[in-house]
Amino acid sequence: MAHLPDLVINQIFRLVTTKAAVRMSFLSKQWEGMLSSLPMLDFDEGGDHRFEKNDNFIQHSKFINILQKYLELCEKDREATKTTPLDKFRLRMTRYSSRDASMVYKLLSSSIERSVKELDISLRGCTVKNYYYLCRTNLINAKTLTTLNLEYVRMKNIDSCVEPIDYSISLRLLPSLKTMSLKTVQFDHNALFFLVWECPFIEHLSLASCSFELSEIRLLSPTLKSLEIKHCKASQAELYVEDLESLSIVSSDFPLESVILERCLKLKHVNICAQFLEWFYLHGQCHDVNAIIDAPALFFFSFRGHLESKFSLKAPNLRKSHIILLNEELSSFTGQWKHFPKLKDFLQGFGSCKEMVLYVDDFEVLIFPEDFRKTLASPILADLEFLELTIENPPTYERDKQSLKDSLHWMAPGLKLIESDMYLN
Repeated sequence: MAHLPDLVINQIFRLVTTKAAVRMSFLSKQWEGMLSSLPMLDFDEGGDHRFEKNDNFIQHSKFINILQKYLELCEKDREATKTTPLDKFRLRMTRYSSRDASMVYKLLSSSIERSVKELDISLRGCTVKNYYYLCRTNLINAKTLTTLNLEYVRMKNIDSCVEPIDYSISLRLLPSLKTMSLKTVQFDHNALFFLVWECPFIEHLSLASCSFELSEIRLLSPTLKSLEIKHCKASQAELYVEDLESLSIVSSDFPLESVILERCLKLKHVNICAQFLEWFYLHGQCHDVNAIIDAPALFFFSFRGHLESKFSLKAPNLRKSHIILLNEELSSFTGQWKHFPKLKDFLQGFGSCKEMVLYVDDFEVLIFPEDFRKTLASPILADLEFLELTIENPPTYERDKQSLKDSLHWMAPGLKLIESDMYLN
């Protein structure tokens, strides 16, 4: 058996678990050397994460012995190991303790030394206090890493203290990373901000059941395309993401109170279900975002973008909306308005709002034709009581002022006050 062809041994190793492959590698020096040729390594402890039962402790000790044997093999054949790329390294511990920290560090270093492309690390232990502390030195040479999955770890602030913040991409910690999934990760202050900043080409980020010092999520990324936040312990999310196309937020157990989206020029899809959300800001000249927001506690909504955007709001307590419409087709009157159906659909999304601040370029944008009004069975803004208008090109003739007032009262028959510092004082 010791003299089987290398291809046969390699095929055998691929068919068994990584733990079994480590045990089998001690059959001979030939088998020993084949372990380093495997493109994927998957160390899964399995079992219960609790230590109450004595057999759990015994099983964990056996698992640690396997990991130690693997490291010994890597050290013995280090030169061959370093030259063999590793596609994926997965480590799943269910009984991690602080005694295992040195072992984890060596396993990460060994994988990175093999130019690993995907890291999948889960270190579940008995208590949160014993989470493995991931820091900058763990990832210092991970230049080939494209996918990073972390679970049950603590993340230090990995800021390199290089100034200014827009330092060269070549100096970034994870220059190849595209996808990152973080679950049940504890972040020190600003740790997530700088982790994402160290990924100059990241496109996909998922956060699930994570917690944050100072209870805030802050992100700055010019390349991030999709972001998912689920059940994280944070009261505020502040996101500066120019290329973001898709955003999903689910928050039910912890009071996420405000979401701020800035510079979101390419945003297409927003899906938010947040029981305690009170403040929502979406700015960045969004062209055609489609947003579904279920937020029973939502009080304030602010939007700066284009008329093609659609909002489906389930927000019965929405009190105030601040809306700035930027469409070029609304900037000057041509006599052939085609925007009224879009404007109607857009404003109806805020039908439960009590107060609104509205900015448009031209007053005629808001004068709905009589024929159009007859096609609607109910008001566009049935609950609106207060409207503050800012119009770049306000009406100057009395008949235009009256036409605008009539149209506004048709839109919102419950209006008690209309304010504008230009003409309706």
